[in-house]
Amino acid sequence: MSDVVDSLRAACFAAGFDLVQPLRVGWYNRGVQGSLKLEDFGSEQHLALVVGNTRALWPIWLDALAHDPALAASADPLDAYTERCLARAVAALGVPAAVRFAHEAGDGRVAMQRLAHAAGLAFLTETHLSVHPTYGPWVALRAALSVAVPGPPGPAPTLVHPCGGCAHGCRPAFERALAALAGPPSEASMLGVWRAWADFRASCPTGRQHRYDDAMLRYHYTKDRELLRRECQSRQPPAQRNR
Repeated sequence: MSDVVDSLRAACFAAGFDLVQPLRVGWYNRGVQGSLKLEDFGSEQHLALVVGNTRALWPIWLDALAHDPALAASADPLDAYTERCLARAVAALGVPAAVRFAHEAGDGRVAMQRLAHAAGLAFLTETHLSVHPTYGPWVALRAALSVAVPGPPGPAPTLVHPCGGCAHGCRPAFERALAALAGPPSEASMLGVWRAWADFRASCPTGRQHRYDDAMLRYHYTKDRELLRRECQSRQPPAQRNR
């Protein structure tokens, strides 16, 4: 197991995905049903991993876009980059493995926050934030992997709420963000009131020093392509910026 985890960590870290947490497939699969279950390759004792990132991804990803116009022009450059990097990392393992992405829908979906909680990576709070003990809510969950090698020894980790509870911190901000929505929570309904959701995230007292910078925060909620173009252009050599 250690060789597989080390290989994946090295590949992921180089690409900006600096959170890679191993678990047993069964720790997650026992808490979900149907198509949400991960491939276990015949045993719930096999290895699974949750892959995510902190703000460390932002400059690495922007540099990749600045040097790859086709990637920058894709429908969702971050999803495309994630798929490309993880596909390469998995292909290099040399053992049977399966990968699912947080942005997938349908039968490819994963309960990513439950997976991160089961792995001991981030506590899933009552206000639906995944809170890392160091980075707080300033993390993004990108992919789930399962590999046909034994997973870590048990038992599954037991997490405690990093703040003790959300009642006097995040809960009021969460309720304000919900009240700002015109309908049920969705990517589209949150777009016009994204600042309320960013304020909710920022209300968590854990990991405030690891907050996303302003450009990363705006892109996280809005997918603003003009912002992305400017950020990428600033990383190109001066001779290329106005082409």
